[in-house]
Amino acid sequence: MYKMKIPCMFFKLDIVGQFMRVKSCMRGFSAVPEVSKECNGSKMLAWQIHGYGDLEELKLSKTVRIPHMKGPDDVLIQIAATSINPIDLAMMGGYGSVFLNKARQLEACSFSEIVEFPLVLGRDFSGRVFAKGLGVGHDINIGDEVWGALPPHLQGCHAQFVRVNKTLVHKKPHNVTLVEAASVPYAAMTAWSALKVTGDLCLSPAKGKRMLVLGGSGGVGTAAVQLLKAWGAQVVTTCRPDAVSLLESFGTDCVIDYTHPDAEKQIREEGKYNIILDAAGLGADAGPKYADCLKDWNLSKFITLRSPMLRNIDEHGMVVGMMKNAVDLAVTNVKTGLTSQCSTVRWGFFLPSSDAIKEITALVEQGKISPVIEKIFQFSELPKSYERMKSGHLRGKIVINIGEEKYS
Repeated sequence: MYKMKIPCMFFKLDIVGQFMRVKSCMRGFSAVPEVSKECNGSKMLAWQIHGYGDLEELKLSKTVRIPHMKGPDDVLIQIAATSINPIDLAMMGGYGSVFLNKARQLEACSFSEIVEFPLVLGRDFSGRVFAKGLGVGHDINIGDEVWGALPPHLQGCHAQFVRVNKTLVHKKPHNVTLVEAASVPYAAMTAWSALKVTGDLCLSPAKGKRMLVLGGSGGVGTAAVQLLKAWGAQVVTTCRPDAVSLLESFGTDCVIDYTHPDAEKQIREEGKYNIILDAAGLGADAGPKYADCLKDWNLSKFITLRSPMLRNIDEHGMVVGMMKNAVDLAVTNVKTGLTSQCSTVRWGFFLPSSDAIKEITALVEQGKISPVIEKIFQFSELPKSYERMKSGHLRGKIVINIGEEKYS
């Protein structure tokens, strides 16, 4: 395995270090966190983009500085594996850059324009704790195998190290490998957020309710189906013929081949639904098409994960873009006629929730959520993994194995 070391400035063994720790803790910040004893360098490998464009923007750098600890709640992870998500491909092309840069400014407490490049993509991580701030509790310790997911405005995980806040990291489920673990967090947390928060299942439990997942065979789709079954819902989903057996293995109540001429008829024959989750990327414009599939007077919802929110902000700026978002969502709901039946079209998003990762960890350990991996690429093959993502029709996730690959 390719091993790295971190600058000795992080050690806390000398008298000066002890003094600095006491002094900084008085200010609520630790300049001298705990670090792994494997500490022999300050550089790492990372795939970066230096501008927006296509796959040719991806460049492997061997001289990227290991992220430094900024606060007492920081955790430095030595990444063993990561994955590819559709958001990575979209961000490479500049999608969401205006909003995400505003989020970076807010996090940096800066009014100055933020330069995001060079930018590391990648949202999921699994690996081992390499260093931690003194504000991180004893539930996370040096050497622990952990996993988690990062919001899109942060530097990503297509690198050998990543710095994360303690709220975004959790001990990996004991019954999956590090490579398997990397396939789960971002997609599962996106599905969890869309269903629990946007779909109000945090207020009204899913048990006994009827749900339709459009596009059940991708990363978010497989996660959504498994979450809903774990919560006791009746689940109908759609997919291509080659994914039917996969989705049936999750205990799905009905799997419909959407390429079949009678697919739309079959969806309606299965009854009306409390929630329809668009995990196929159809967009809010598909709401009117499925309006008649939602239960009347039941606060039912059509939730799409392909909203125009970030695109509107990219095109019109923050203020006008947010105004357009409000108008677009209102117009979509009026066009469907759902509001007159107490139903709505909604936009779903990934939310970096510690409650989500805790619940997902527990469900994986209980065997109620299983990683679904289409293919594993080595770190040096990362551009090929993006090509596969770009071609579409995935069966689960694409995982990048970092920890076991050797580099000269």
